[in-house]
Amino acid sequence: MNSIGNNSIINTLKKYLSAYNNIFYKRSFNNFQIIMFSILYMQEVKSIKLLYDKFIKKHWDVCLNRFYYFLSEKNFNITELAVATINIVIKLIPDSLKDTITIYLIVDDTLQSKFGTHFDCYDTMFDHTNKNGSNYLNGHCFVCLAMAIPLMYGNKIHYIKIPVQYKLYDKSKTKLELAADMVESVAPALNQYQVILSCDSWYTKKPFISKIEKFSNINVLGALRSDTVMYEVSYEKHTGKRGRPRKRGYRINYKTLDYVKDGKYFIAHTQAKTNLTDKIVYITVTTTDIETFKSVRLYMSTINPDNINSFDNSTANDSDTLDKTIYNIYKIRWNIEVIFYQQKTFWSFSNYMVRSKAGIEKYVNLLGVAYTMCITLPFINEQFSKYQFQSPQEFKYYLSESILKELFIDKLLKTLQSAKNIITIKDAINYFASQDEVS
Repeated sequence: MNSIGNNSIINTLKKYLSAYNNIFYKRSFNNFQIIMFSILYMQEVKSIKLLYDKFIKKHWDVCLNRFYYFLSEKNFNITELAVATINIVIKLIPDSLKDTITIYLIVDDTLQSKFGTHFDCYDTMFDHTNKNGSNYLNGHCFVCLAMAIPLMYGNKIHYIKIPVQYKLYDKSKTKLELAADMVESVAPALNQYQVILSCDSWYTKKPFISKIEKFSNINVLGALRSDTVMYEVSYEKHTGKRGRPRKRGYRINYKTLDYVKDGKYFIAHTQAKTNLTDKIVYITVTTTDIETFKSVRLYMSTINPDNINSFDNSTANDSDTLDKTIYNIYKIRWNIEVIFYQQKTFWSFSNYMVRSKAGIEKYVNLLGVAYTMCITLPFINEQFSKYQFQSPQEFKYYLSESILKELFIDKLLKTLQSAKNIITIKDAINYFASQDEVS
């Protein structure tokens, strides 16, 4: 594509994708770039074959099978893909803010129904959301690691949220082990920052927390089961009586805590010891009724909330700020649900047609890379700054039109040059191509 200018959208995307160059061999990296352009161009990605028929074969002289081989290639490591994504994003954080900001990792899982039994890891799983009239769903379960990165915008700290990695649950490991593996693989890239790992009550269990505690800069803040046993921090270790001395204080009954009304919730805070970790943890309890204690929610943090450097504390109307409490900080976890919704609704997350476990994982992680690009590129390149903190779908639509325009003009120029060297027509086309409104 020698006729495409250095300042074109396609070359801008190539510069962004060059950060992933070390992961692939030369041919594989070319395949990676083509698939990224295809995902950004197509509004709905139903299969690799659809990408090939509707876009790839019109602009590249390549065969379809090379992309199936690409998804099954053993040298294509999704962990390295995740680390490369993190290295791109953390460069947006100024060095002067390293000691004053907090990065959030978010862990959760999502179910995806599939109408076919020939997929690897296909199974019947319990669906607590009950969207289809049944408590069970046939398909796949993905464990996801997402990230919230703080940026300075309008002299305030705002967070952008991106998916980092997806792993397909295949029962060879528990979801706790999959989540811990993903965190361990990216932790070295974040060792210079304060990191808070946020998760729901499924993941706040000892096997998961004990692996995270190996990293001194990472703390866990998440929901707890309402029946989690909590003990008083201070207690008399030696009473002078016969028998083994007490290991923990008396058990805490959350109903006896001091509650304060905050909006529609009653909220109480305390410190406690639990069976989940040897650390003293900070507990927040919320309920809608302190008489009957309905809708009780427990939240835990292995770090004092006052020692957390920063969090996404903007309210809906942005007229006030939220207090730095466990309950308010935990709300950042819900951003992963937004990522799930957007990728399933607008990014064809659910439309994968590859059958192997490795192919499925690589396919959905490539979607995550394209999604992340549409969020971060407006902060990297000034010409896209109007899309900062905007919907990634809106920026994707703009990129789709730009890619089509540039590839069309490139093909037209090559056709004219191969037929006859008509300088005046080429100059005219180059002039119109430089105009932003050309379609």
